[in-house]
This record gives sequence, C-alpha cells and structure tokens, in this order.
Amino acid sequence: MAALLELDRVDKSYGALRVANQVTLAVAAGEALGVIGPNGAGKSTLFNLITGDVAPDSGRLRFAGTDITAMAAHRRSRLGIGRSYQIPHPFANMTVFENLLVGGIFGAGRGERESYAHCAEVLDRVGLLDKANVAAGSLTLLQRKRLELARALAMRPRLLLLDEIGGGLTEYECNELVDTIRAIHAHGTTIVWIEHIVHALLSVASRLIVMDFGQILAQGEPRAVMADARVQEVYMGIPAA
Repeated sequence: MAALLELDRVDKSYGALRVANQVTLAVAAGEALGVIGPNGAGKSTLFNLITGDVAPDSGRLRFAGTDITAMAAHRRSRLGIGRSYQIPHPFANMTVFENLLVGGIFGAGRGERESYAHCAEVLDRVGLLDKANVAAGSLTLLQRKRLELARALAMRPRLLLLDEIGGGLTEYECNELVDTIRAIHAHGTTIVWIEHIVHALLSVASRLIVMDFGQILAQGEPRAVMADARVQEVYMGIPAA
C-alpha cells in the first residue's frame, strides 16, 4: 500500500539535546501504527514535527506525495493531518458542538453551515451526541477525551495522530475508548498512536515502533517488537541477557 506519510532522515535538536535523530519512517494509507518509548524518547516531538508545531533542523517530510517540510501547521491540517493532545483543553465555556465547529471551520477550512452535519455525525461516532449542547467544561475525563478525539475528527483527517489519549482513564473507560478508535480506523482513517497503555495499543495497531533518545530503536509486528530484548531493557527495565 502507498505511503501516506514519509519522514526521511529527520533531525531536531534543542541545544545539545537531540530529540529526533535521523528518523526515517513511512506510514501506509489505512495503517494503524503504534508508538511507544520511555519518557523523553522523542515521541511527542515526532508528532510536533509531523503537524508543523516545530520545524526540523534537517531532513524531509512528505504527506500524500506533497513535501510539507516547510509548510505551516494550518495548511497541514487542511491537507488532512489531525491531532489529539495528551491533556484535553477544550473551550470550556463553549458547548461541545461549538468546540467541534472550531475544528471544522478553522482546522478543515470549511464553511460554518457546511460543517454542521459533519460535526453532528462525528459526535454520534464518538458517543457524545447527547452532550452536543452541554458546556465542555462540565464533561467528565472520559467525555473530555472523547471530545478531544472528536475535535480532531472534525478536521476531516486522513491521518489521525493520537497522543496518549488513554492516559488517566480506568481500564473500563480505556476499553470503551479503544472500541471507538478501532471503529474510526475501520472507517478508513490512518492512525498513528502514542500510548503507554500497551494492551490498548496492541488491540488496534498492526505495526509498532519503539523510540529511545530520538531514534527508532525497533519496529515491526507488535508482539515480535515487544519480545525484543533491547525493547524490554529500554522500555520495561528488564536487563538484557
């Protein structure tokens, strides 16, 4: 399957700290890719490079065949790159539906009335349709996570980047959210998902990459990657034999 997203020898440093070290990666259209690694491994930086929140020092990025290396973040979102963040920060005094309209209008670049039906459909898909007219600040954590997911989907993404969306949830809540993410992927959306809750990740991802010190340490079939001695040492603290 053709690559939707390509990173070619991407580097990023902050002074002496190298947070992306010659990262080369291709994500196929329709794929669900999981990303794990210890804190500070460069996972969120990877997302920031893809979305345009930070610029690489060297290397190239392509999306759907277009070079996006120097492209502004808002133009990338309108090409079809959507993202959720670790900690949801909705517009608390706006309704849930109004929060989605922001993504539909400004993220996807669509008209207000054109966005109404799409935003209602997204709320239905993530299980928040009955909360459409509720102030976002009154939602529970699980509902805020669903809203964070919905705001990204309102941008009509071809590529959905999920940054630790399961964090802070109970096991039951996490399983509920995983069911929603699995349905979104089955609908055709390409997903790259950073997550520390590995069993949740493995229930969706067909391929896994492990990052450490800004590099891709290992990648491949998820269970084979998790059985790698280097991965177990770096990620789980199990000394290599």
